[in-house]
Amino acid sequence: MESGAGRVGGGTFPAGLEQPEGSFRFSTDALLLADFAGQVALPEKAFVADLGTGCGVVALSVLRERASWKAVGVEVQPLLAAAARRNAVSLGLESRFFVVQGDVTSRECLREARAVLSGGKDGNPGLFDAVTCNPPWRREGAGRLPPSDMRRMALFGTERTFPAFFSAADGLLRSGGVLAAVSGAERTAELLAALPGRLNPELLLFVYTGTGATDTFFLLHARKNGRAALRVERQDGAGESVLSRS
Repeated sequence: MESGAGRVGGGTFPAGLEQPEGSFRFSTDALLLADFAGQVALPEKAFVADLGTGCGVVALSVLRERASWKAVGVEVQPLLAAAARRNAVSLGLESRFFVVQGDVTSRECLREARAVLSGGKDGNPGLFDAVTCNPPWRREGAGRLPPSDMRRMALFGTERTFPAFFSAADGLLRSGGVLAAVSGAERTAELLAALPGRLNPELLLFVYTGTGATDTFFLLHARKNGRAALRVERQDGAGESVLSRS
């Protein structure tokens, strides 16, 4: 097991989060998404699903800022799912963050995620107010593959990756619910094309964190059954809140 600069509970979040050895280390895109998602206007007691939660950094960051929200993280890799649960305990958030170990393409997995909202009671499983996701957006064959299988799964997707994540989001969101996603800017067209018809893109925010194309990300805000026109905005630098822009 590898760790960051300090203990999770010691004021060093997110540096202190547990990340299993050999796994992908969360980076700028995850932190941009956490900030972006945490400022979305949602009901006071919102329920959020974080698809591909990894060690839980996005969901846990949001919950630290929103004391009345709850979240379910879905993670296919068992070691990362276990680390996310332990990170929630370390932060004292285990009563508000629930981790489902499974694949977003599995109906059973998504049914389990939705069932968390019902508290294990019989009846129709609930729907989420928001879904966050940072899907593996690097193209297979683009760049050198990392030696670790865990890192490859977290970083590199296929032509089916975006459709799988967004189909899952569509199935989890209530009408009017929000999808917040992040990707490298070079995948903008493919990501938008993969959105199901009911997920209407309302905002594309391009964030320039450096001087090269590989330092450019975009954040997507889409609403289920929304009708608003698409806005496209940009921000230079990632040091401040992505929503604190002129």
